[in-house]
Amino acid sequence: MSNIPHEEEYSIHWIRQVVDSVLERDVPNYLISTGKSPSGSIHIGSLRELIIADVIKRQLQQLGKKAKTMFIVDDYDPVRSFPPGISLPLKEWAGMPYSDVPDEFGCHESFGSHWANEFIDTFSEFGLAPEIVWTHELYEKKEMQDAVRICLENTEVIREIMIEFVAHDFDEEQKKQYIDSMKTWFPASVVCPECGHLQAGVKGEIVPNRITRYNRDTEEVTFECQACGHTDTVSRSDLRLKLTWRIDWPAKWYIFKVTCEPAGKDHAVKGGSYDTGLEVSKRVFGWSGPVKVPYEWVQIGGHDMTTSKGVVFRPKTWLSVAPPQLYRFLMLKTDLQRTINVRPERIPDMCDEYERFERLYYRLDDGADTKRELIELLYPLSEPNGARATYIPKLPFKYAVLMSQLQDILGRETVIERCEDAIKKQHSIKRIPKGAQSLMTIRLEQARNWVEQFGSATDRIRVTPEVPIEVRTSLTASDRSFLSGMVRVLSPLSISDDEIQAAVFQTARDSGLSEKQAFVVLYRVLVSQKYGPRLGSFINMLGKDWVVHRIESVL
Repeated sequence: MSNIPHEEEYSIHWIRQVVDSVLERDVPNYLISTGKSPSGSIHIGSLRELIIADVIKRQLQQLGKKAKTMFIVDDYDPVRSFPPGISLPLKEWAGMPYSDVPDEFGCHESFGSHWANEFIDTFSEFGLAPEIVWTHELYEKKEMQDAVRICLENTEVIREIMIEFVAHDFDEEQKKQYIDSMKTWFPASVVCPECGHLQAGVKGEIVPNRITRYNRDTEEVTFECQACGHTDTVSRSDLRLKLTWRIDWPAKWYIFKVTCEPAGKDHAVKGGSYDTGLEVSKRVFGWSGPVKVPYEWVQIGGHDMTTSKGVVFRPKTWLSVAPPQLYRFLMLKTDLQRTINVRPERIPDMCDEYERFERLYYRLDDGADTKRELIELLYPLSEPNGARATYIPKLPFKYAVLMSQLQDILGRETVIERCEDAIKKQHSIKRIPKGAQSLMTIRLEQARNWVEQFGSATDRIRVTPEVPIEVRTSLTASDRSFLSGMVRVLSPLSISDDEIQAAVFQTARDSGLSEKQAFVVLYRVLVSQKYGPRLGSFINMLGKDWVVHRIESVL
């Protein structure tokens, strides 16, 4: 029987399948693209796409292929709404590109740059190194301007494609109205040179500044601004244009010759925006377009995340409470067509699972020979920088949760010493190897942050400098007899966790206390509440001398 935890959850065949599909393109340089609109704080679910792209790149490179990843910041998208907490007035900025909206915090050149960089700044810790492309800069380049020209020259073809893909589920009346509206539709909008808007209105009532006429011979564009009413006919090269989003996407594929792009289920559904883009690629740009890799969304605590409503769990929040390789592991071990529901309250258990898996990779535990291929594939891809040559022992996360809360009472030096002893004991080693101590200090910080943000009442402990007066005065004669007995039990130089645990039961019986009451008495003296961590290990964490002194202070 395999020791791989929850092996029924592992479904990594998708990695091989996707890479095989990409290899069929047989191109000199493979480019795997991703992208996101910086409409506010970008949630961690968006990293699933980047991790998928990174894994494809790594697998291609391992096969000797030239491959790289790209992240496109769609900061040329217009503002439709602001998420909660943004102080900028929506009425003033709605309809303007994110790249033109100021950063209310004053630390970046624009609203879009601020939120995109908050996301990008976490990439290296997750092992991601895509080339960054800013859409507002891309539209200034000749390659994109040529793509815009090609789209305008092929407006009739694009109209046909839009009717085919957008209206395929409409009833007859809706379809007729849509076809009528497309007779004057052009695939691009204008950033008004007078007021700077791409469109008027907010989410639900948006009217774009669409081109109303395009002269193919003179390349002149006629438009009307829906925000300020300005109208004009101007040379295409003298205007800031933006392709509508279903056309903007394949235009970027064409410019960069994107080999593959993952996409969330909202875009990847049959007949959706991705399929529209593939058809535009074929009939307008004359090539096949990228390999489509659909994936399901990531939920936090059973809820979909959405920037617009402020339901966001940020990548930097994850890094403050858990290791990045754990998140990569969660993204990779699950089939792309399954929703991943991340429960932050389960991070200690998930860390345990990942570190058991890690030990199997390094052959430190038995029973995984039948799953060797899975382990050899998944573990190196989960690690941000690939697998290390040698195993580095880790401090168990649950142990770190407790010890991180004892720093105020024991001091950091003592906590570090106890943690080092715990690593040596668990891994049967005499000294801490290089790299283990820095990982240990990071884990203590993450564990402390985790318990403060996501821990339950039973995870939190509070050791006061002195035993509260209400605890001291409530102790009975039997309670004191039991506590005196525990002082004697803890006198030997060394006593194991299990020996302490057994001694609590025996001393309780000797003192005429029920076992339950004995535990309550000890917990109240140590942490001022009726429950707490497993007593044997907790007493050794605190240190026998400290515990004896604590008990004697109430006798």
